[in-house]
Amino acid sequence: MTIKQRIFTYLQSHPEGISDSELTSALGIKYHAQTNERCRELQNEGLVIRRRVNGIIHNYLTGKNIAPIPEEPVVVPKGTPYKELWIWEGNIQKQVIQHLKTYNFQILSEADVEKHQRGIDIMAEKNGKQLWVSVKGYPRGKEKTNPSSQAKVWFDAVIFDMIEYRGRDESISLAVALPDFPRYHALAKQISWFKPVARYSYFWVRENGEVVVE
Repeated sequence: MTIKQRIFTYLQSHPEGISDSELTSALGIKYHAQTNERCRELQNEGLVIRRRVNGIIHNYLTGKNIAPIPEEPVVVPKGTPYKELWIWEGNIQKQVIQHLKTYNFQILSEADVEKHQRGIDIMAEKNGKQLWVSVKGYPRGKEKTNPSSQAKVWFDAVIFDMIEYRGRDESISLAVALPDFPRYHALAKQISWFKPVARYSYFWVRENGEVVVE
């Protein structure tokens, strides 16, 4: 096998992520630069997520690339501010909070999305057990960036939150909240193996406000 194939195979049995240095040592690769270059190639191919943990880049397998499912178009009335659309992150967060309250969760905190406040988007509690939720909306797209490409970046961000949060606490419940779009479902399917490893749920938010838990 090539170095890239060996790295890919090794990552399949290490969902917790591994650094370039650890890969170099474990696989007996002669030069660290070779490992770094091949991991970047895997990232560019959509097979690996590279994220910094405690100052060190780690590699996480995303699964085999599949062709994106055709998206349902986002109809945006001309001149409508993004935050007035149901796909805006703040509106997704609001619907999830309402859903949790309906099921008798106490909301401990919620990040101010409009001010881009950092931290856990929703912290809730029920029967003494906490739930942390990472929330993203769906991109409207820009002149040089289509929504599908931007959605991949946003999806990677919430999945990395699951990695980070699970590392902080093994006992809490975790969830990702996203608009119910085919693109996000396709991305979730690519890493279906990771969900039971990190032990988290998906909250799929529909345009009518309904929240479907997976």
